[in-house]
Amino acid sequence: KTPIVIALIDLLRQQGYRPGILTRGYKCDYEHEITLLSDGKSNDRAGDEANMLSQLCACPIAVGANRVQGGQALLQRFTDVDIIVTDDGLQHYALARDIEIIVQRQAANGNGFCLPAGPLRESTRRLATADIVIERDGADVSESFGRCWNLLDPQQQCDLQDFRGRRVHALAGIGFPELFFDALRAQGLALDAHGFGDHHAFSENDLHDLTDAPLLVTHKDAVKLQAIADKLRLEQLWVVPLELTLSDDLQYRLIQLIEKKHHG
Repeated sequence: KTPIVIALIDLLRQQGYRPGILTRGYKCDYEHEITLLSDGKSNDRAGDEANMLSQLCACPIAVGANRVQGGQALLQRFTDVDIIVTDDGLQHYALARDIEIIVQRQAANGNGFCLPAGPLRESTRRLATADIVIERDGADVSESFGRCWNLLDPQQQCDLQDFRGRRVHALAGIGFPELFFDALRAQGLALDAHGFGDHHAFSENDLHDLTDAPLLVTHKDAVKLQAIADKLRLEQLWVVPLELTLSDDLQYRLIQLIEKKHHG
C-alpha cells in the first residue's frame, strides 16, 4: 500500500493538487501522539514508513494513531493542503472519508478468515463497498527497480546488473520479504536472503554476519538501518528503490473519481 500512496501523491501533484498524508506510525512508540513532517525531513518519533514517505514525497505528513486529530493538526499547520491521502486508514472509521481505495494481494488473504483465525481485518465482502480496488499483482500496477544508492554515500549509485556474478546479501523486514528476494533473483542475482518480520527493529547483531559482501535492502528498511550503517561504517550497504507505475486506465479512473468528489 505504501508504494501505491507514493504513486498516488505523484499523480495528484500532476493534477495540480497539494496533497498531505495521514499515517499511523505503526510500532514507532509515539503513535499516540501527533508528529508532523514536511519538506522531506524525518523524525525518530515518526517510524519507518512515515519517514520513508517524507523522504520520497516531501509533502506534509501527520503521524499518529488518531487520524482525526492528525488530520486537524495537518490542516492547521499546512493551510495550503487541499487533499489528504491516508496510508492504512480503512478501518479507522472515526475518520470521515470521501473515497475508499483498497489495495490487496491475493496471497495476503491467507485462509480467508478474519483476525484472530486468519490474517484479514475485515471480510472480503468489504471489497464490494470500496470505490476502487487495486490488485497489487494485477495489470493496474507495474513495478521496476530504480538505480541503487549507497546508504552512507547517496551520491554513489549503480544498477542492479552491476551485482550480477557476485555474491550478495539481501535483507528485508517487510510484509512479504520473499517478494523482494524473488524480484532480485529475477534480475539475475544470486543472493543470500535474510528475511525479518514487518517493522522489525534492527540491531547491530542482525547485520553482524552480512558485512562480507554487498548488502541490498529496501528503502523502508534503509530508514531504520541508517544509524547502524553510520556506526559500523557499512560501506557496501545499498538501497534498492522500488518504482511503481499505475496503468493509464487506473490513473483515469482515479482522476475521474477525485474530480467528481472534489467538484461535487
